[in-house]
Amino acid sequence: MPRDTTQKASAVARLRTAASSVVMTGRGIGFLVGAVVSFVAAPLLSLPALLYVTGLLLGLLIFSTGFVFLGHSRVVIERSFSPQVVAPGLSAKATLRVTNLSVLPCSGASWEDHLPQGISGDAAGLLPPLGGSHSSTSRSSFSYGLQGLRRGRHLVGPLRIDVLDPFGLASRRHAFGSAEPLTVLPKIVELPAIAPRGESDDGVTRPAPQHVGVGDDDIIARSYLPGDAMNRLHWKATAHRGELMVRQVEQQINPRAAVFLECHPDSQGTARDRKGQWEHSASLEWGIVAAASIMSHLVRAGYVVALQSNALSPDRHIADGHDTVEDAMVDLAVLEPDANDHDRIVAPERASFVVLGHLTADRARHWTSVVAASRAVLAFVAAGSRPEALEVLEAAQWRVVIYRPTDDVAELWSEFDGVRADVAS
Repeated sequence: MPRDTTQKASAVARLRTAASSVVMTGRGIGFLVGAVVSFVAAPLLSLPALLYVTGLLLGLLIFSTGFVFLGHSRVVIERSFSPQVVAPGLSAKATLRVTNLSVLPCSGASWEDHLPQGISGDAAGLLPPLGGSHSSTSRSSFSYGLQGLRRGRHLVGPLRIDVLDPFGLASRRHAFGSAEPLTVLPKIVELPAIAPRGESDDGVTRPAPQHVGVGDDDIIARSYLPGDAMNRLHWKATAHRGELMVRQVEQQINPRAAVFLECHPDSQGTARDRKGQWEHSASLEWGIVAAASIMSHLVRAGYVVALQSNALSPDRHIADGHDTVEDAMVDLAVLEPDANDHDRIVAPERASFVVLGHLTADRARHWTSVVAASRAVLAFVAAGSRPEALEVLEAAQWRVVIYRPTDDVAELWSEFDGVRADVAS
């Protein structure tokens, strides 16, 4: 098809779309009915004056239709968010700038910004009149607040503007601007310090310091974390703080840990729907919150953390000069199930924290091979996993806690606490 013909067909299609967006209000329909009745009644009643009424009503309808058809026909929308990435439950601000490119002014209109599921906000209001493109009033800016309800990258927009003529006879809904992404991060749960049973006397998650100080000034106390040696407990600080504290040498190297997240669709009980979107998986959402919470907990304690999954992303090494917690959180925010296993060479970490879905024996063997280099493994496993899968993990000497999507992450995390288990027994 020639280029000119294609452009002409495209222009005709746009014109048809614009014309179909113009609708008459209830008042406009009343005017149209009145015009028809006046036109029919004029000869029947021998009242030629009714034809003038018909002409007046039709003229008003034509004027109103042209007004809303031409009004706001050349408007540009710019949208920005502050911040661009928001934690769930926290507020962000959307700012829109509306610019009239037409030489004709635009009357006042109502606006509404399209918000997807997972975002809430008061995204509606009145748009003030805009001057022509050559005037100083051709631009207007306004803002509204919104909140992220569900993790993910959500598209906000387009902006819808409803134009109404001065007589209220016709209206037109315009859609301006493209949708802009707003990223909502996963929820982070504050986790308590724990002392898992089974650690060796020299510590399984804490490497030996490179330099040992000769005085007490070189020793500081911090909260007990998984794998710390019991012989390094700082009893004075423990009594003062009311929680387990351990001695830490200021010059020691940063400890290392790995956090693994299962996102295989079979394990997480999800599949794509007719639109190609992944169905909601409560276990995957719970696992993402757990992985984010564990990662944040370890980083705050000074760990160098590797965050990985069976998918290509996330694959983060959180340390100075490498990735940040924010990078990893964004990866978790947009994480989708992946049926492939992109195995990586796992460095021999001192401890691994694994969050898995519903396990079969094959998936259990896969994960025990992936984290085989770890000397201690704490794992969350979804309820309903196959008994033989749990036997595989037990044979690999994993410490396993079963979870359900309704369980509290912090409470289940505390079940890894060996000291608590010993007291309870």
